[in-house]
Amino acid sequence: MSQQQLFIKTHQRGAVEITQKVNDIIVIQGHLVELCHVFVAHSSASLMITGSEDSDILLDVEDYLQKIVLDASPKYRHNNEDDFDMSGHIRTILTGEAKTIPIIDNKLGLGQFQGLFLYEHRSGENTRKLIITLS
Repeated sequence: MSQQQLFIKTHQRGAVEITQKVNDIIVIQGHLVELCHVFVAHSSASLMITGSEDSDILLDVEDYLQKIVLDASPKYRHNNEDDFDMSGHIRTILTGEAKTIPIIDNKLGLGQFQGLFLYEHRSGENTRKLIITLS
């Protein structure tokens, strides 16, 4: 078993594909591993696996989340940092902070059109820490 940290800089709300960055870590390990566990160590960023063949998929996901999770709702008790504060926490709960993916042929065993994405739920620049555990 091995563990690496990966830091991703985000510039706005939305998804950033990280499939290749994680595959690069798998290849560097140089030994046979069967599972990759990815965990994002933040409460306003998450991980998702979705289609990577059409950027409209990500736009549709964001449109959907904007409809069901309001920013700056006056009903939120917790809104300490900005308009995206509590909505970011709720989005993370809904989309999840971790994924475990089998490794096949020394890379993530994703489907033909699947990708692994870091989903930033805040505006502005952020640096997100991911912990990659290979076993």
